[in-house]
Amino acid sequence: MTAGSRSVPRPDARRRGRRLAALVGAAVVLAYLGGAVLSARHSPLARRPLLDGLAPPPPYHWVKPPTELAPTNKPPSDTRRTVLLGAGGSEVSAVSTGDGQASLVLEANAIAPSPGQHEVAVSIEPVDPATLAPAPPGLVLAGNAYRMSFAYQPSGKAAQLSGRATAVLIYPLLPIPVGSLFDYTMLASADGKTWARQTSVATPGSHQVATTLTAAGYVVVAVPPAAAAASAPNRVPLIAGLAGAGAVIIIGAAVLARRLRRSDDDEDDEDDEEDRDDRDH
Repeated sequence: MTAGSRSVPRPDARRRGRRLAALVGAAVVLAYLGGAVLSARHSPLARRPLLDGLAPPPPYHWVKPPTELAPTNKPPSDTRRTVLLGAGGSEVSAVSTGDGQASLVLEANAIAPSPGQHEVAVSIEPVDPATLAPAPPGLVLAGNAYRMSFAYQPSGKAAQLSGRATAVLIYPLLPIPVGSLFDYTMLASADGKTWARQTSVATPGSHQVATTLTAAGYVVVAVPPAAAAASAPNRVPLIAGLAGAGAVIIIGAAVLARRLRRSDDDEDDEDDEEDRDDRDH
């Protein structure tokens, strides 16, 4: 090598550098995997994904609140509204409780006309579901039940649905895990003694469930509880193995790095001797 020329790493030195980089990279990957395993054991995100855009609903108004909510609970609202009857039946209308927890949408002619009757009184009343039938197997009730009834005016005689009506209920957050936010469904009962599951549409973002109401009576929201969580596997051996492998790789990388530095120092000494020999000659 001539004076003033730049030192070019030898091929074997470059290979050793690449091996060192690979070892260090492997150590980093193992450390990351170990951390992921540990975090999966402790983070709730590993068990249940979050749904973006969902927010807690306003405080629910219970007929009979859970004990921990009783001090701040407000009674739920009921409502009664009259709907005009035309020649073909009731007019299009929407009836809702003051707190918005129960609504009913009547399409045109949802209630048939009756001789001598000019209006229909539509009533929505909150009911403690504990006073009605229990939930069907595999379901838990969510929130109040509501009684929806119709009466011709001025006679007061009960009226029945003959057209399309849609019932909408708001449900509260439950203190138990559920299988899916889209599994909420509506139950209906004519007399409150047995429940029938209805074809429903759940909207988790607004915590509401809607169904086509076919008759006067009671409605309530229900949902399947989450399956019992299986016992978590023992990850201690895996964690210990990853930690041990990472430690071995890191130690090996440190030893190899020291050897490479010594080798580079020896090569630099040899290059200096060659340069001095060249200058002497």
